[in-house]
Amino acid sequence: MDTTTERYGELLFSHAHEGEGERLDALARALDPLTFRQLDRFGPADDARCLDIGSGLGTVAAGLAAHCPRGRVVATDTDIRHFPPPAERRGWEVVRHDLAVDEFPEGSFDLIHARWVFSHQRGRDAALARVVRWLAPGGLLFLEDMSRFALDSSPHPLYRKVSRAMTESVRLRLGTDFAWARTFPQPLRALGLTDLGAEVTVSAVGAGPMGRFWRLTAEQLTRDLRDVHGISEGQLAEFAALVEHPDFSDLCLSHHAAWGRRPHP
Repeated sequence: MDTTTERYGELLFSHAHEGEGERLDALARALDPLTFRQLDRFGPADDARCLDIGSGLGTVAAGLAAHCPRGRVVATDTDIRHFPPPAERRGWEVVRHDLAVDEFPEGSFDLIHARWVFSHQRGRDAALARVVRWLAPGGLLFLEDMSRFALDSSPHPLYRKVSRAMTESVRLRLGTDFAWARTFPQPLRALGLTDLGAEVTVSAVGAGPMGRFWRLTAEQLTRDLRDVHGISEGQLAEFAALVEHPDFSDLCLSHHAAWGRRPHP
């Protein structure tokens, strides 16, 4: 039984946190090139109706709008404060939307994308089934999520220790499943999607956006790392300096992509 009481963004990783915008920006800079390299293979039509779930800063939605100038692009999140103002959005719209409870009409979209969203959802199987219904026949579901197996194999003792403690803290507080994406594309196959595929890539920490993302994530978890996992202030300071140092490189969370189409009746 899931005994967690906290939802993603309520306390941990709240958009109201002073550094959350910077953390989301670092993650977008690290992952957007991967996302669009993978999406480009599908060549969404210029009039495609697109949904970006848990859009954060809206960078993927903005990219989809550029790909689909005659279509409709909807970006959603439970907290929309980090989206650019309406005057700066070109061809995409924002909807405050909670994946756990809110709906869209069946068959509304030709492409649905979600990045690092479903692993944090406690009722992810039910939510995913609902999302599939929002696809039009022939529409594409493109999921991206993370797993931690690359961290487990790190040869650097301090980096491995702190990084594993970080993922364990997130699991305990939010119920995040860091193994779920490792099963891709099975969750899509179970819902009857076809033309399935999957791919995994791993970004490295060090000088660059993933290193910054990982440092800022550790900062939000400082109390948990210190009080629950016994990591000293000195070790935390060493870790913070290490993960953005130009002479350091190690693998971070694995980034899994999976895709499939809703079959025609």
